[in-house]
Amino acid sequence: MSVDNKSENMAPPLGLNTVALLEAGSKAMGMSPKQVMNVAEKLYSAGFISYPRTETTRYHASFDVRYVLTEHRSHPLWSRTASYLLKTKYNSKSNNQPPFRGKDIGDHPPITPLKAVTRQDVDSGAAWKVYEFVVRNFLGSLHNKLSFTRTVSSLQLGHDYSFQKEIVTVDFLGFADCCPWILNDIGASGQKDNDTVHLRKGLKLPISNVSMYEAQTKPPPFLQEHELILLMDQNRIGTDASMAVHVSNIIDRGYVMLCDQTGDPLRQPRPFRPGQKPLPRQIGRYLVPTSLGLSLFDLFDQNHFNNGDLSPALLSKPSIRRQMEEEVKQIALGTLDKDFCLQKNLQWFQERYQELDTSLSRQRINQFGHSLCPTSNSLRYWRRLNVFEPKELHSNNKLLRNAKSTKKRHKKQIKRASTFNHSTGRISSKRKKYNKN
Repeated sequence: MSVDNKSENMAPPLGLNTVALLEAGSKAMGMSPKQVMNVAEKLYSAGFISYPRTETTRYHASFDVRYVLTEHRSHPLWSRTASYLLKTKYNSKSNNQPPFRGKDIGDHPPITPLKAVTRQDVDSGAAWKVYEFVVRNFLGSLHNKLSFTRTVSSLQLGHDYSFQKEIVTVDFLGFADCCPWILNDIGASGQKDNDTVHLRKGLKLPISNVSMYEAQTKPPPFLQEHELILLMDQNRIGTDASMAVHVSNIIDRGYVMLCDQTGDPLRQPRPFRPGQKPLPRQIGRYLVPTSLGLSLFDLFDQNHFNNGDLSPALLSKPSIRRQMEEEVKQIALGTLDKDFCLQKNLQWFQERYQELDTSLSRQRINQFGHSLCPTSNSLRYWRRLNVFEPKELHSNNKLLRNAKSTKKRHKKQIKRASTFNHSTGRISSKRKKYNKN
C-alpha cells in the first residue's frame, strides 16, 4: 500500500462569454444552444443580464464591481457570497477593480447580471436556469481560488495488478461556494464518511473475494452538444452569433439526431398537467449521425477526387470555414480588400461544386439512395456496436412499474357474467353481486 497526497489549486472562472454559456446550457441545463440563446436574449431585453453575444472574457477596467455586488447583497440565494466579497476583496471604492484575466476581443464585455431578480420574476424555469448560471459565474469570477488535496492510495496485488482509490478533500472552498458544480468536476462531492478510512504506506489488506469476467472494448461515445460547441470554437467554425444556429441546422435537416446515453431520441418538453406521472429522466445530449448525414458526408469522400488542395472534399472540412472567418477579420482590420476576397471565394466554391457535380455518377447517386434507412434502423445498428449505455436497468424499472400497474388494475376489476340474449342475438354483461357474509 502506498499513499500519495498532492495539493492542487483551481483558478476562478473567467468572465462569461457566449461559448461558455452555450456549453453550460447544453451540458448542465439540458437545453439546446439555440434555446439557450433565445432565453438569454429575452433576459437581456428584460434588463436582467448584459448583451449575451460576445467572445470577450476580460472585464473592462472601468467596470463597477461594487455596484453589481450591492445589487445582489440582499438576494435570498447568494446574498452571503455577495456580502463576503464586499467585506473582503471589494470593501472600498479604491478596491473596485475587476480581476485582470481573460481575453479582450474588442466586442461586447462579458455577460454579467444587471438586476437582482428571483425565480418568480422570470417567465419560465429555463430562463431562471440561465439567469442563475450567469449570476453564479459572475460571483465566482470575482472570488478566490479553490484549494483541495488529492489523496491517491495504490494497492499492489502481486507483480501484475495494481488498484487505486482517490479521495479529494477541500481545503479552501473559494469560488466553489457559489459554483458548487465545480466540486463534481474535481470529484469532491458524493463522498461518504467511510471513504476517509485511514490508509497508510505499507498497510496490508486481506483479499476477500476474487472474480473474473470477460468483456469487449466499446467504441467511444458520440459527441455531445457542448463538446461540439467547444470544437467549433477551437476550429473557428462560426461566431458567437451563429454557432447555435449551425448546431440547430444539422439537427433540423436530419443529419444527426439528439439521443440520451441509452440511445433513445430526446423527448420534447411537455407542459405539466396535474396528476400526470413524470417520465424517466433522459441523461445526455448526444449527436448521433443518421444514414442521411453519413451518406451525404460520403459524397465528399477524398478517394473520389485527385485534386489535392483543390479537391471538392475540402467542402466538408472545418479548415474552409476557419479560413473564411480569418479573412472576414482581415477585412474588418483593413488588411484585405473585400471585393477581392469575395470574388476569390465565389470562384473557388463554384469550381469545387462543378467538380463535385461532375463526379456524381448514376452509380454513386444510386448508392446514396440505397444507403438511406429509417432512424430506428440506424439506432439498432449503433446499439449492436455497444455505443450506448445498456438499458437493462431502465427495462427492469419499467417491468416493475408495469407489474404494479397490472396488480392494481386487477384489484379494481369488477367481475362480470356474460349471458346470451336469444331475441337480440347479442351477449350482454351483468355485474355479479356478492354477499359479504
